[in-house]
Amino acid sequence: MSYPPIEGSPKPSGKNRRQSFLDIGGPNSINNFANSYARAQSYIGSTLLERSPSLLINDEISPNTSPLLEGRDEGEVTIDYRLDEESSSVEEYGATSVPSSPGAHGYNHIRSFHFPGNDLPVETSPLFRNRSNSIAASIKSNSISIITGDSTVPQTIFNSINTLMGIAMLTLPYGFKVSGLVLGSLLLLTSAIITNFTAKILGKILHRNPSLNTYGDIAHLFGGPIIAIIVTAIFLVDLTGASLSLILLFSDSFNILLPQISKPVLKTFIVSLLFFLSAFPLSILSIFSLLGVICTLTVILIVIICGFSIDTNPGSLFQPEMFNLWPMDYNYLFLSLGIFMAPWGGHPVFPELYRDMRHPKKFNKSSDVSFSITFILDYGIGIIGLLMYGLKCEDSIIKNLMHNEDYPVWVNPTLCLLMGLLPISKLPLIAKPIITVYENFLGLNDDLLLQKEFNGSSPVSNSHINRHNSSIILFRKISRIMSRAVFCVLLLIVSLLFNSFGKLVSFLGSAICFTICFTLPFMFYLKVFYHEISIIKKLLVSIGIIIGILGSVLGTYAAITLDVDV
Repeated sequence: MSYPPIEGSPKPSGKNRRQSFLDIGGPNSINNFANSYARAQSYIGSTLLERSPSLLINDEISPNTSPLLEGRDEGEVTIDYRLDEESSSVEEYGATSVPSSPGAHGYNHIRSFHFPGNDLPVETSPLFRNRSNSIAASIKSNSISIITGDSTVPQTIFNSINTLMGIAMLTLPYGFKVSGLVLGSLLLLTSAIITNFTAKILGKILHRNPSLNTYGDIAHLFGGPIIAIIVTAIFLVDLTGASLSLILLFSDSFNILLPQISKPVLKTFIVSLLFFLSAFPLSILSIFSLLGVICTLTVILIVIICGFSIDTNPGSLFQPEMFNLWPMDYNYLFLSLGIFMAPWGGHPVFPELYRDMRHPKKFNKSSDVSFSITFILDYGIGIIGLLMYGLKCEDSIIKNLMHNEDYPVWVNPTLCLLMGLLPISKLPLIAKPIITVYENFLGLNDDLLLQKEFNGSSPVSNSHINRHNSSIILFRKISRIMSRAVFCVLLLIVSLLFNSFGKLVSFLGSAICFTICFTLPFMFYLKVFYHEISIIKKLLVSIGIIIGILGSVLGTYAAITLDVDV
C-alpha cells in the first residue's frame, strides 16, 4: 500500500551524511541513544512545568470521553501512523479526530504563568527536536495527521531506569533498618508494583487522548486549570525538595572528609555554584547530567567493593552485622513509607517517555522491564547496606562508608568526588524549571519574545524600536540575574534549616511521591474510564486512592515528628 507524499515533510537529500561507528545499529545506534537520552533529560528539566504561551485551554473537554472526538466537523478523521525507519513501512496506529485547541506540546493549563515555548532562542537546539518535527504533517483537506516518536524500546527502558534511579536509593538500608527486613521488602516490592501499574494507567489515558503529552495535561483533563495548578505546585515542592536533598548530600559527605569546613560553608559553596551553572542552556545541562548516571552507578559499585574488601564487621559482607526482621518501633514503620516510595519519584516523566516512543503499544513491556530492573538495583543496594551495617545503618549509606576507617584509603576521596559531581550534574537541571516558573511569573523573560518580534520587523521599525527597548531588555537581563541570586539565597536559607537527609527523603516520598505516583493516577483512571470499568474495579481503584492518601498522611506526619535515630 502506498501513501501520497506529505506536504512539508523533509525531502531526502541526494547526498547522504558520512556515517561513523556511532551510527551502527540503526534506530539503536549510539547516536540515537544519545539523542533519546538528551530528550528524556529535557523532559525532566523543562516540560514538567514549562508550556507554550500560544496554546489555549479547552475547559469544555470531558474527562470521560476522548477530547479528540470533539470540535470537529463530520467526516474529518485523523489517522496516526508509526513509521519504521528500517523498513520504511507505515503501521496504522489508530483513527481519531484532533481538536484545534491543543498544539504539539499539550495544553497551556496554567493561566497564571507565562511559559516559554520551544521557539524561544534561549533553548533552541537541534538535539531537542519537537515530536511534531520528527515526522509530523497534516493534510488539511483530509485532516490526516502522521505522528511518530523517536525512541525505541531499549532506549525507553534506559531512559526510564535513569529517571527512576536516583539518590533516594542511598537511604534504603536505613529504611530496612527501621521497618525490618520482612515488612521493608514487602513495602518496597508493593511500591514498585503499584507505581508500575499507575505508570501504565497514564499510558492508557494518553492512548485514549492523543492530544495530551504530559502529566500536567492529564491533570488538566481531570479537573481543569485548578487541578493543573495544584499539580504544578506539587512539582515545584518536589523539585525544591530534590534540590535540598542534593545540597544535604554534598555537605554531609564533604564534612566527613573535611571536618574543619562546616556544613553551612559547604552548602553556601554548592548553592553559589548553582547560581553560575543556572546560566547554561538546557541543551548543555541535559548532556552534562550524564555524569549523574555515571556517579550513581559508581556509588553502587563502590558499596559492593567495600563490602568485600574487609572481613570484619561493621561494613563487611563476609561478616554481616546483626539486623532485625521486624520493626523495633512500629512508629518508625510510618517513617519508612516515604523512604520506600521515594525511589519512584521520576514517575511523572513517564507520559512524555510514552509520547517519545516509536511504538507506544510496547510501553507496558518497557515499563515492566524498567521497574523490574530498578527494583532489583534498589533492593540490592538496600539489602547489601543492611547486611554491612545492620542496626548501625545511618540515613545515608555514604555516611557509613565514609565513617569506616577500615576501608582502603581511596574510598573517602572517591566518594567525595562522586558526591560533588552528583549535585553539580543534577542540581542545575532540577532547579531550572523552578527558575523558569518564577521568572515567567514576574515577566522577566518577555525580552526573548520581544527580540523575536524585532527579528521579524522591517528595518525601519527595527531601528526605531530597538533604541527604546534595548534598555528594557538590558534591565530585564539584570533583573533575571538578581532574581536568580535571590532564589539561591532563599534556597540556601531553607537548606540551613534541614540537617537530616533521611527525614527529607522520607518527607518527599510521603507527601509528594504518594500523591503523584499513587493517588492521583488512580483518581485520573477512575474519572476517565468511569463508564467502562466494572463495579469491582471501581471499588478496587477507590481503595487504592484511600490507601494512597493514608500513606501520604501517615508518612508525612512521621517524617515531620520523628527523628532519624531510633
